Amino acid sequence: MSIFAILKTALNSLSTNKLRSGLTLLGIVIGILSVISLMGMGKGFEKSVTDTIESLGSNLIYITPSRDSKSGTPSVISLKDAEILSEKRENSAIKSVTPELVQMGKINFSNNWKYTQVYGITQNYKSVRNLEIKHGSFISDLHVENMSEVVVLGINTANELLGNRNPVGQFVRINGRSMQVIGVLDEKGGGFGGVSMDDRAFIPVTTAHYRLSTSNNTPGTVALASIVVEAANSDLVNKALLEATSILRFNHKIASDEEDDFEIINQQDVLDTFKTVTQGITIFLGAIAGISLLVGGIGVMNIMLVSVTERTREIGIRKSMGAKRKDILLQFVSESIVLSTIGGMVGIFLGWLTLYFIGQIQFGDDAETFRTEFTLGIAMLSFGVSAATGLFFGIFPALRASKLQPVEALRYQ
Repeated sequence: MSIFAILKTALNSLSTNKLRSGLTLLGIVIGILSVISLMGMGKGFEKSVTDTIESLGSNLIYITPSRDSKSGTPSVISLKDAEILSEKRENSAIKSVTPELVQMGKINFSNNWKYTQVYGITQNYKSVRNLEIKHGSFISDLHVENMSEVVVLGINTANELLGNRNPVGQFVRINGRSMQVIGVLDEKGGGFGGVSMDDRAFIPVTTAHYRLSTSNNTPGTVALASIVVEAANSDLVNKALLEATSILRFNHKIASDEEDDFEIINQQDVLDTFKTVTQGITIFLGAIAGISLLVGGIGVMNIMLVSVTERTREIGIRKSMGAKRKDILLQFVSESIVLSTIGGMVGIFLGWLTLYFIGQIQFGDDAETFRTEFTLGIAMLSFGVSAATGLFFGIFPALRASKLQPVEALRYQ
C-alpha cells in the first residue's frame, strides 16, 4: 500500500467514531498548547531579562561590600574608593566610575506620595547607566560638592506625583526633606530584581549620605551600597576588574595573604547567572506542560486499544483475505500517528494564537505588555514530540491487533 492509501484508510477508520476521535485529539491539542504556551512565556521572560541587563551595558563591573567570614561584620565601600578609582591613569582599562548609595524613601508632592528607591549618585551615573534626560538637567559635580538638595525623577515617579505639571523647578519632599526637581529621565525600564529605573529618584550621593541617611558610619566616610565601574570596552572588562581589585586592595591596606574586604563581579557574570535561572524556569515550565502531553498520549493508546477490540472481526477478515501482520501493524500505527499529527498541528496554531494574545496583555496604564516568544524550535520540538507520542503509544495496540489469529478473530462476537 502507498502512503496516501494508508493515510486515507486511517482517516476513514477514525471518522467512523468522530466523537471519540475528537476527544482523543483534544488531549493531544491541550498537551501541545500547554508546552508551546508555557515555554513561550518562559522564553519571553528570559529574553526580557537578558535584554534589560544588556541595555545597561556589557562592560560594567560591580563592587559591593563583603562580610567578615568570622564576625559577619560588613565592610565599608566608600566614596573615597570611588574617587580613587576615578583618577586618570596611563593605559587604564577603567573608563568611568560612579558610586551608588541606595535607600528607601517616601516622596511627597501635595497630597500625592510614592514609596520607592532613592539613589545617591554622581554625574557619571548618567553615562555609565546609559540614561537620557527627558526634561531639565542631570545631577552635576557641583551638586555633589555642595550637597545640594536637588532630585532627578524617573518618568513614572514624575507622572505619578506631578501629573501634567512641568516637573522641573517643583519641590518634592523626600523623607520629610524638601528637594527641588531639576530633571526627569526618559523612559528606561530595567525592573528585574528590583525597582525599575523609571520608578526611582536620584539625588547627589553626598546629599543622600549627610541629609537623608540614618546609618551610623565612620565620621567623614560616605559609605556606599556599591560602585559601578565602566570598562573602556567589552574586551577590557577583565583587565579593568583586575585593575580595580589591585587599587582597592592597596587603598584598604590588605596584605597579600589576606582576603578582599569587598566583592567584585562583572556584568557578564550577572547576565550568565540570570540566563541560567531563566533557562531553568523555562525547562521547568516545559516539563510541567509535558505531563499534559503524556496524558494525551495515554488517551491515544486507550482509544486504539478500544478500537482493536471493536474491530476484531475486521482484522480477522483482512487476515483471511491475505493481509500480513505488518499490514495490520502499519494500519493501527498510522491511525495513532495521524491522530497525534493533526493534534500537533492544531495545538501549534492555538499555542501561537495564545502567545499572541498573552503578548497583548498590559499590566497598568503605563506598563509594558507581557513579553512572549514563539520560536520555530519550540514548534518543531512540540510537533516532533506529538508524532513520537502517537508512534510510541500506538505500537502496543497495533502489536496486539497484528497478533490476532484469523480464526479467533472471525469467531469474535
